[in-house]
Amino acid sequence: MSAEPIKFSGPSTEGGVMDNSMSAPLLDSMHLKPSEMLKKDDSLYGSLIDEYLPPCILVNMQNDIVHTSGHVSHFLSMPKGKISFNLFKMLSPQLSLVMQTALQRARKENAKVVFHNFNPEDGRENSLLHVTIQPVSNRNESGLIAIFFEVESESDLASTDRDFYRKASPRTRELEKELQLLQTKSQDIIEELESANEELLNYNQELQSSNEQLQAANEELLNVNLELQRKNHELTELNNDMDNFLFSTKIGTLFLDTDMRIRRFTPSATKLFHLINVDIGRPIHHITNQLKYQALFEDIEQVLSTSKTIEREIQSTGNRWYSMRILPYRTMENFIRGTVLTFVDITELKQAGKELEKLSYAIEQSPSMIMIMNIHGTIEYINPAFTKKTGHEIQDVLFRNVKDYLTENTASLSQVTEILHAIQNGKEWSGDLKNRRKQGDEWYWESCSILPIKNKDGEIIHYLKMSEDITEHKKTEELLRKSEMLSAVGELAAGIAHEIRNPLTALKGFVQLMKAQGGNEKYISIMLSEFTRIEHIINELLLLSKPKIINFQPQNLLLILNDVLLLIDTQAIMNQVHILTELEETLPLVNCVENQLKQVFINLLKNAIESMPDGGSICVTMKRLGDQSINIQIRDEGCGIPTDKLQRLGEPFFTTKEKGTGLGMMVSFNIIEGHKGKMLITSQENKGTTISIILPSI
Repeated sequence: MSAEPIKFSGPSTEGGVMDNSMSAPLLDSMHLKPSEMLKKDDSLYGSLIDEYLPPCILVNMQNDIVHTSGHVSHFLSMPKGKISFNLFKMLSPQLSLVMQTALQRARKENAKVVFHNFNPEDGRENSLLHVTIQPVSNRNESGLIAIFFEVESESDLASTDRDFYRKASPRTRELEKELQLLQTKSQDIIEELESANEELLNYNQELQSSNEQLQAANEELLNVNLELQRKNHELTELNNDMDNFLFSTKIGTLFLDTDMRIRRFTPSATKLFHLINVDIGRPIHHITNQLKYQALFEDIEQVLSTSKTIEREIQSTGNRWYSMRILPYRTMENFIRGTVLTFVDITELKQAGKELEKLSYAIEQSPSMIMIMNIHGTIEYINPAFTKKTGHEIQDVLFRNVKDYLTENTASLSQVTEILHAIQNGKEWSGDLKNRRKQGDEWYWESCSILPIKNKDGEIIHYLKMSEDITEHKKTEELLRKSEMLSAVGELAAGIAHEIRNPLTALKGFVQLMKAQGGNEKYISIMLSEFTRIEHIINELLLLSKPKIINFQPQNLLLILNDVLLLIDTQAIMNQVHILTELEETLPLVNCVENQLKQVFINLLKNAIESMPDGGSICVTMKRLGDQSINIQIRDEGCGIPTDKLQRLGEPFFTTKEKGTGLGMMVSFNIIEGHKGKMLITSQENKGTTISIILPSI
């Protein structure tokens, strides 16, 4: 066996002439498509390898055959039993032994190994085998090995070589057999040594593992010891803490076992039970107590049997109140091992609770509206009077900020700013607020005071808003003011009317005389018109004077209103105003003064016409309201009245017109009030005004 280079023999071309059988396929391939040419080239390449290269076997690291080329069937045979591609199972025993040694050497040295002149003894006489084993690459990272077989007949050898090999063949076979036996024995010995070595390694590993386990167990024991020491220290501290807690707490506590024997007690428990240290272990019913409570022992037995806590408020013979709790004594394993009785003195708390209950009832039942806010302005409480008066439910107001609530419901934003400033600075605030109810646009007045609530250290903890409804009081004040004003205006009007009427009559007579004598018609007409206007003002002033005895008579409002509409229609047409009517024909009679109601209707219709200088429509409706009243409504499309001026309509000398005196509306209000009716005015700027008159029917 020697590592000599492999000698390849190949076909030669004599005289440089190529065989026609080879040139024909090459010429044909020149006319093929690329894909067909590749297939043709692969087939040609395989044919060339099989024809001109020696037989070859390619094996992997597991010695399994992965590829063959050439006529390798002379050297391989199918193994018996389960199909296998293992090289050694498919070679003859003699060749397998040589091949195994050669593969190990080739892989170890990563170099080519060659065997020359090997007699395979495969039945072919006069032939010798040359085997070449070579890694596929220099690094041989894939682990693939190529095995080439070359068969050479003995006729190719020299005569001396043939004689030598013929004579040496029997001895060689004997030596090979002995070598095979030795190799087999050595292989068995190697395997036994390897097995023993593996057992020793395993035993060594087990010893190391046992040593590590012993070290881990030792460390664990040390940790357990340290943990026990720490637990012991914690238990000592816990016992000390428990002792200090029991002696320092003001809660009377008794610990009883399942037989109701005393296990432990706190010093505060001696105020209710006559206990001393030697009483530990005695039954609880042997100990006298100062409780006005006869069912104590029955409740303890109930807790032991049901494991449910019992809570009661009991009184002592010294008239002090205690909150008693009887609880089951549970262990860490959740077993019941007795009961625990606690007694908390709640005498002061109970008294404070009664006082708080009184205050709570007082606030709840107070007729004043009460709101409580925290220091950030969040509303935390409102009483029933607040919800009743404002129409807001509790859930609508609670936890809202007082700024949002006041801004939404208070008429004067300047007052809201003052209130918020006072709250931010911890000051008091008081004044009258005009607020809106939740339903509709109804307003009410309240006298409001906002006070800071301070604790015993003088720190502000809450704010209190207390309000009283003064709507009726405001109405009374307004009526009194109007009454006083009307009284003063009436006296003034009576004096002015009497003083002006006499010279006015004389002046009017002279003007008529001048007209009869042919004076300037234009000037005389203007003077008579102004005198007529002055007489109208005087008549209105006289109505404001001392009340006269009025004779009410049953009248038909439909006839009165139709007379006024007929009278005012000409003025409406001149101002491009169209009057629409919707009058109910069958209406009850009304006790009234016909001329006064006509004056009211004329005043209102004239105001409606004057509010529409560019023309428009006036809608007049009259219908029954139930069985007791009649509603007359006059609606225009004029300029409207601002909200701030709407409330002042009816005041003496207040008007929204350039040439008005304000007496017409005041007289109209007085007439309707004299007829026990109501006059309501609603208006929107640039949209129009609606006046509703409600009069009682017969």
